[in-house]
Amino acid sequence: MEQVLTILIADDNPSDRILLKAILSQFGHNVISAVDGQDAIDKFDPHTIQLVCLDIKMPHKDGWEAALEIQRIAGDVFVPIVFLSGVTDPIALSNCLRIGGIDFISKPYSPALITAKLNAIVRLLVMQKTLEEQRDAMSLYNEQLLNEQEVAKVVYENITNSNCLKDPALSTIHYGTHIFNGDVILAAYKPNGGMHILLGDFTGHGLSAAIGALPLADIFFDWTKKGFLMRQIIPEINARLKGILPSNMFCSAAFIDIKVNNKSIEVWNGGLPDLLFFPQNADRPVKLTSKNLPLGVLSPDTFECQIDPMSFVPGDRLMAFSDGVYEALDLSGQMFCHSVLNPLYQGEIDADQSVDWLIQQLEREGVLANPHDDISCLSVRLDTNIGIDSSEHKVSRGHDEAPADFSFEYVLNADSLRNTDPLPYVLQILTTVPGLSSFSSQIFMILSELYSNALEHGVLKLSSDKKSSSDGFSLYYEERERNLANLQDGYVKISVKVTSDNNNRALILYVEDSGSGFDFQDVNYDISNTELLYNRGLALLDQLCSKLEFSKGGSAVTAHYHWQVGLDGRAI
Repeated sequence: MEQVLTILIADDNPSDRILLKAILSQFGHNVISAVDGQDAIDKFDPHTIQLVCLDIKMPHKDGWEAALEIQRIAGDVFVPIVFLSGVTDPIALSNCLRIGGIDFISKPYSPALITAKLNAIVRLLVMQKTLEEQRDAMSLYNEQLLNEQEVAKVVYENITNSNCLKDPALSTIHYGTHIFNGDVILAAYKPNGGMHILLGDFTGHGLSAAIGALPLADIFFDWTKKGFLMRQIIPEINARLKGILPSNMFCSAAFIDIKVNNKSIEVWNGGLPDLLFFPQNADRPVKLTSKNLPLGVLSPDTFECQIDPMSFVPGDRLMAFSDGVYEALDLSGQMFCHSVLNPLYQGEIDADQSVDWLIQQLEREGVLANPHDDISCLSVRLDTNIGIDSSEHKVSRGHDEAPADFSFEYVLNADSLRNTDPLPYVLQILTTVPGLSSFSSQIFMILSELYSNALEHGVLKLSSDKKSSSDGFSLYYEERERNLANLQDGYVKISVKVTSDNNNRALILYVEDSGSGFDFQDVNYDISNTELLYNRGLALLDQLCSKLEFSKGGSAVTAHYHWQVGLDGRAI
């Protein structure tokens, strides 16, 4: 025998007990003898005994009773039990196997038969030990894997989540089929107020699907914070995903830009189900269908960005959800888009209750209990206060060493105006000014109003009158894109000057355009009319700036902004 066993034998017949012990000892095994069932139970130790042989008929406790008690003591440790019997009754023998015995040896004992059975038992024990070692190794590996996944999940959630998701304007549903969710919901406040929101659905499930969310979130948050426009961020995300994802992987997504200054939104839909816009004065929602391929499909040279602009009034809602909702199966086997979602599409569901209603439907149809795809939904209640005076815009203490007196100038010609947005770069410089970073939201708001007025009304000669309706709003931005793409001449000049006088600081922004100007004497600075969809920019600038001056017939404007800093360079 290749393996030496410690064997416990129990038999009330001394001659049979001595004979069996002699045979087993001859084969080199260690043998422990017991005179009855209770004695066998008392001498059994699952950590030292590898095999138990029990006579069926014994005093105090018979073999069957002893076997059950020994199995209880052994617990998860596998210790085979062989029954010893001179009985030939098939029912009694089958009962031995029924209660957990692996074999039985008939009396009188045959050394050749015992040898064969012991060899089979040894092979069984070796196989069992191998399985236990593999089980323990797999258990340890699984424990390490779960620990690594939990660490990775914390990192993933820290990167892909922001405090903006707690904004009271947002309501979300986010369920994953695995530890990692292939769907992602991102939200970030813009420097000039408002918010960028992205709902993405990566191909596949679990870690492989979620891994693409990390570079996506990195660009989304960093570029939004720096003041880049949605139409600049989307191509950058597409280029990054195209460069790093496998060819069979992409991200269907919806990008939403909430512009609180002019009460408008811009929506980019690339491969997601229709977004639903709920105007308060309409019977049913407006569907914003996908007009773009998902992110990561097209190369940067062929990527296009088709955006739907719309105006809103406070209280309107916008809703988006992933394929996990759209293609979920109800109890009858139909997809949600053909059955459950119809009342939502028909305007029968109160927009403010749409997320709660959807959760109820997902629970009622058993989808949340057994999801076949990651499930995500986003609803935002549109308002002009979103992102205003948010505490998201902070700068490190290292920036306090920047100079307090300097000036610089940007001059953008037609080619630069078509392809460049200077505002993020200007803001990046200004936020290094001691104390001014605390007012980055207001500064960016002033910059964006001055620049958009110069570009749209001065250089492109667009009229705000078209913004008087939702349809006109879309036409206005279509004309803006068309005129900008065909622009051959014109310029916008941005001059920035920062001065300091002890603790008093001043920022002077001068913006000039090549347009013919306008009648600035007739400007209405009344900002109280909240129903007006346009022409509120100058009134807003008048509220934010210490002084607003027009020159060159209205084609140039100078904005003065003042603040104070303490001895530590921070605003007071």
